[in-house]
Amino acid sequence: MDQNFSLMAQSRANYYTAGSPVQFVRVELLKGDVTGEVAVCLTFKNVGTEPLTGLVVHFKCKDAAGQILCEDDFYYEDLNAQPGDLFGSDDAVFVSDTPVSSVETEQDRAFLNGRGVNLREYKRVRLPQPRVLPGSIAKILQQRTGNPQLTCVPQDTEYGWFCACGAFHPNEEAAQVCSECGGDRAYIKASLTSILEEARQAAERQQQELNAVANAAAPAPRNTAAATAAAAQAAIASEEDDVVDEPTAQFNPSADATNAEMARVRQYAPNGRLFEDDAEDEEGTRMFDTDEDEDEYDDEPSVRRRGRYADDDEESEDDVMAERIIRWAPPITAVVCALIVAVSLIYYFVIA
Repeated sequence: MDQNFSLMAQSRANYYTAGSPVQFVRVELLKGDVTGEVAVCLTFKNVGTEPLTGLVVHFKCKDAAGQILCEDDFYYEDLNAQPGDLFGSDDAVFVSDTPVSSVETEQDRAFLNGRGVNLREYKRVRLPQPRVLPGSIAKILQQRTGNPQLTCVPQDTEYGWFCACGAFHPNEEAAQVCSECGGDRAYIKASLTSILEEARQAAERQQQELNAVANAAAPAPRNTAAATAAAAQAAIASEEDDVVDEPTAQFNPSADATNAEMARVRQYAPNGRLFEDDAEDEEGTRMFDTDEDEDEYDDEPSVRRRGRYADDDEESEDDVMAERIIRWAPPITAVVCALIVAVSLIYYFVIA
């Protein structure tokens, strides 16, 4: 039955065999679109100097529980893999209807121009995991090089070098161009170095701009607070100068006063004013809590005056100060609180 296979997962080799002419590159799991079976494909690379005509490997496939699903040898025959060539990705070493979780491989023998080479004699060396580039840097690198496979940091090790696509090239290969993505080693490194330098300079400029904004904004709240305090003080001083000149409450003499209270108001405000502006007429603005004739009190200046209205002379310095505090304390407090909040926000979002 013919069916197409789509890639389910792949994993690169995390080791290489030092000195060996054949290197294990990656394992891929492919799923059939008809039966749903999983095919296991292994990819190898000829890193030697002679054509590779055959390869024997031993593999072991396991499920998620670690149980072995299949263990066997596989023969790659009639090969013509030239130095630097990849092979094996089109050959399934195992097909299973059970999900495969891991695959172990061991190279047994290679045939170079018909000459057999024992690959078990070469020691495995564990490789570090390729470091992934930040997404923004990787995107710029891909655009500049025209290579969409570059997602890792190119790096050199004592055993070889990693391309930005994640492929490892051992020293035995002596290659300067990646056989998997086609990227030039020197060009990729130079491009990435240039991108990182531009990013560093941009970050420095941004930091300088932030510092400039912070330095410009920091003195502003203090100056505003000082100006506001000075304005408030001037307003209070002006209030002190004008308090004795404030107009008194007006009374309309043409209004109908039908009760004794209004008649008494007219009696004590014959000129239509409850408070006289003339400070010398001390008796003309008295108002008492009694309905008796005011003549009864002409000879009793010691009688205590009460009621809603009092003479201007009765207002003490403490009363004036209390009035100022009541009048100016709320707006000044609100302004100071707003300044404190503004300074805190500038420090938190700009400076910090």
